[in-house]
Amino acid sequence: MKKIFLLIASAITANSLFAQGVTYYVQADQDDWQLFMAQKVTADLADGKKVVFITLTAGDAGNGSSAYGGASVPYFSSRERGAIYSTKLVGDMINAPIPPFNNTYPLPTLGYASINGKNIAKYYFGNPSGPGALVNYFLRLPDGGPAGAGYAGTGNKSLKKLKEGTIPNMTSVDGANTYTWTELVNMITAIIFAESGTGTQAWLNTSNLNTALYPDISDHVFSSTAAQEAVASHWAIGINEFVMDYSSNSSANLSTEDYQIAIQLFGIYNWSLLRDRYSSQLNSTTRAWFPMELYTEKRAPVGVLPVALSDLTGTLKGNSILLEWTTSQEVNSKEFQVEKSYDGMLYQKIATIAASGNSTSAKKYNFLDKDVAELNYYRLNMVDQDGSFKRSNVVLVKYSGIVQDVFTTTNPFRDYVGLRFAKAPKGELSYRLIDLSGKQVASGKLYNPFSSMARINLNTVLSRGMYLLQVETEGKQYSIKLLKE
Repeated sequence: MKKIFLLIASAITANSLFAQGVTYYVQADQDDWQLFMAQKVTADLADGKKVVFITLTAGDAGNGSSAYGGASVPYFSSRERGAIYSTKLVGDMINAPIPPFNNTYPLPTLGYASINGKNIAKYYFGNPSGPGALVNYFLRLPDGGPAGAGYAGTGNKSLKKLKEGTIPNMTSVDGANTYTWTELVNMITAIIFAESGTGTQAWLNTSNLNTALYPDISDHVFSSTAAQEAVASHWAIGINEFVMDYSSNSSANLSTEDYQIAIQLFGIYNWSLLRDRYSSQLNSTTRAWFPMELYTEKRAPVGVLPVALSDLTGTLKGNSILLEWTTSQEVNSKEFQVEKSYDGMLYQKIATIAASGNSTSAKKYNFLDKDVAELNYYRLNMVDQDGSFKRSNVVLVKYSGIVQDVFTTTNPFRDYVGLRFAKAPKGELSYRLIDLSGKQVASGKLYNPFSSMARINLNTVLSRGMYLLQVETEGKQYSIKLLKE
């Protein structure tokens, strides 16, 4: 029988129930967790888990990427920033050695993760090694409205219509990505496995689908539908279903402290809206949700995630780098994709290593990288037979003895030239692009500290053919022959 949990319990009780490494919150809007799941988030962090939020809609109220009512930024951007403020606040409270608010980690900044061929907005906060970290992914799909009819300003599209097949796809309000329903479900699965690290089990927290007992708005229901489809075949991921809008019909069950924390977390989110001249959402409706938090354990995790990986390590071996890793267990594993970055941001696959498939004993793997720079970042994609994958920790290997050199990452090139330096340039660098007649067709200066990657954007139309690129840095000049397509 399913059991309904009224979260009056202490953190000790929560710890005994959810002693897993990563917990996921898939929600419709940027403020869902603060309103309906704040105590659970707090308990998960106190238990040392990494918490990953996957927010599907922009919550834009039909305004897309436009600001309205005299506001200075788009509504979805203001809501997104408010969610990040809430993330830092709860992270500071839990990470503090002498609570509250030790401000150990800076406010997270926007980055982008490349997943399933799409670039997804991502913010990372907290412990780089994983435990106690908070990660936010924002897919920014159009707000579907309370009943799922959508809004005229964004083409009357909604998650409900996407699931029911009355629209073929949805494009994010920033125009960055388009999804079919299957692609949306697969994206959630991919994010979950990308963030699972070395964990063997995990939990999904999302909206309750029993709308007969707990009526709710359309986006809550269909965000949960997508999330639960994403983990349906992965039994090592447990599912908790939260009562959301209907929770105000229940009796208050949070302690005074948990109630105050929920108000603080929503309050700082709301401050982001006020800062941008949007209306306050701290009103009678939201206040009615703060005193209670309810969820049902729909299923407990069974078994393990496809690959249980010991930490990836990298060791300098002469002029090469030896990567080594071990699996303690494999279930239907297919391969390990070795990815490398020279700046810690942009990764490219450099090798594929076949996995054992199925194993209950330790299996050791290695790869020797002979293309070494001053800074070398590595990670693994551990791919299962069904295409799902997990991502390893990132390892950085430094080679201080390397001699400066310049390489191109785009040859042939089109409208830009990508460069990689053996060592991150110090200070400003200059470049000249010369055609076969000796005429200079482009020139400029770049300053990109602490990175061994650079990009030269070419704003002039060039003919096809050969060119010579001259790059000068730290008093030395380097020449590269390039082909223009």
